[in-house]
Amino acid sequence: MGESLQAGDDRLLTIEKLVHGGKGLAHDGSLAVFLPRVLPGERVRVLLDRPRKGYAQGQLLDVVTPSGDRITPPCPVYGQCGGCQLQHATPDAQLELKRTILSETLARIGGLRDLNVPPLIPSPENFGYRSRARFAVLRDDQGKAALAYHEEGSPRLVAITECLLLAPPLNRMLGALNRLLTWSEKMRLQEVTVTVSNGTEEVVNQYFAERATGREAKSWFDRVREDGPIRGQALLAGRGSQARRWAEGEIALTEIIAGCRFRISDGSFAQANWKLNAALVEGVKSWALEGFEATPLRVLELYAGTGNFGLPIAREGALVTLVEGNRAALADARENARINHIGRCRFRAVSAEAMLAASAAGEYDLVVLDPPRTGLSKEAVTGLMRVGPKRILYVSCDPPTLARDLRAFVAAGYRAARLQAYDMFPQTMHIETLVELVRDLS
Repeated sequence: MGESLQAGDDRLLTIEKLVHGGKGLAHDGSLAVFLPRVLPGERVRVLLDRPRKGYAQGQLLDVVTPSGDRITPPCPVYGQCGGCQLQHATPDAQLELKRTILSETLARIGGLRDLNVPPLIPSPENFGYRSRARFAVLRDDQGKAALAYHEEGSPRLVAITECLLLAPPLNRMLGALNRLLTWSEKMRLQEVTVTVSNGTEEVVNQYFAERATGREAKSWFDRVREDGPIRGQALLAGRGSQARRWAEGEIALTEIIAGCRFRISDGSFAQANWKLNAALVEGVKSWALEGFEATPLRVLELYAGTGNFGLPIAREGALVTLVEGNRAALADARENARINHIGRCRFRAVSAEAMLAASAAGEYDLVVLDPPRTGLSKEAVTGLMRVGPKRILYVSCDPPTLARDLRAFVAAGYRAARLQAYDMFPQTMHIETLVELVRDLS
């Protein structure tokens, strides 16, 4: 840099690549500049924020030379709402950008420079795929309320009248709730979660409020039900020991996956893109059972949830132990095993760390795990290494924590044998990845 940079300086820069999080990277001399809504190769005019140690954030002023992959984002609040980062790129470009980001992250953090990263498996739908969404409630200066998402990189809220990522029944429910919010002001609703079944298009709502009485909860349920078809509703008011909960209708949804019928209650996690989840489950099942013949395959599923992966594997004859600390989700998993007549499985309501500590070395042939975005704890990694399964199938929603954990497994004698990523969330920077780790016996 020839001169001292100040906040508010503008520069003409060339975007070198996109990094994890979906921002573009450019350089002004030795200063790395990160900015949103750009594409590799573009020449852009940038307003710089105050430089930090070696880098600065930039605000996009103008795309001087656009990429051939650039399109006009269809969402009217794209760039304000923080939900999407890639709507300005074509669907094919998004897939290739994510593949490159994943490959570079695995190499930089995980040291996995030779691991083949094939093209992502695309979502069947680029819009209208989300079967679940959570909204905050925004109140303006006049007290008018609206459902909202968080602004990009900020705790501020952006009112949402329609979300292009949502399945159509959820957008209809979003419109109904926005019309009805004035009736909820006594309860001071803070958050709303809406979920739809892909098979039946039935909707279940969950509400979180500062306070409520039973009469207010019932009145709210009645008003929502009058405005459109809904399977069930639940309202939680207050915090901690003072919290109270009311429900009406059926608050569990049913989905079909890998030939199994799944009950998913309001206390359980489920993938938001259920159609692509079907492809992911088939991928996990196929890799798990590869080479499996007469001897029962002993499988440990950690972070099992409602049995998304473990039950389809057990249905094929494997002996599966499902481990889940969320008792509501594990209750769903038990029920899902029962209704699908799957008997070759057992259930443990403990943490992954506790289960691994109680397991013997060599007790399992295969471990399947789908941890939260933070990845595995050090205790879980140590426990897995001690138990020493022949293979591990690791499903991740966060490339940096996946790369960190893979580095630890490789250092302990495992080999990253193959990888497949899935575009679970088109228009966003999120990447779902399946990796097979094989213990090196040499």
